[in-house]
Amino acid sequence: MVDGRIGWSTSLQQITSLRRLALRGAFAVVMLATLSGCGIVTWRGVYCSNQAHGNARTCVEEKCGLGDCSLRIVVEQGLRSEQIAYRRGCVLNFAEASWTGSVVAIFVDGGYCQQIEVAYDVALHRTVTVSTFEPALRSAIVEDYRVDPSELRAAGGDVFQWATYPGDGNPHRSKDEFVRRYPH
Repeated sequence: MVDGRIGWSTSLQQITSLRRLALRGAFAVVMLATLSGCGIVTWRGVYCSNQAHGNARTCVEEKCGLGDCSLRIVVEQGLRSEQIAYRRGCVLNFAEASWTGSVVAIFVDGGYCQQIEVAYDVALHRTVTVSTFEPALRSAIVEDYRVDPSELRAAGGDVFQWATYPGDGNPHRSKDEFVRRYPH
């Protein structure tokens, strides 16, 4: 009789332990799903640009932790995906891409981690010199955001300067318009 009671209480302890384990597992699954959707555990695309007459696209993605965010720029073509730039400690303030044939040039204002400028040729599957494609990228920013001459003069004539938030706490059209178009 004594042995029967010990066996019964052991079974209750095991059931209680299994319940706790199941609740912890369910909590972990819910937290993982929640954090993944917020871009904390996984990369989250914020800005993407598709190649006009092709099957490639580039995306600026972010992943944020409790202390800071990381940014990466990815080029996707069919089933192929390649990370072409990566920075930690960033705040995504602005991004723009310009396609010239098979080459995409990208400008990103990453706040604390500064600006990222990179160009990638999807036909050759390699990065290329960005300076060759800067004029098209600058024109794309001016055209897409309708940057007027007075705004350019205020930025010293440099559209990249216009697109870079100085972190002074004041509203800047480049950052405000980017966040309005691509909330993150």
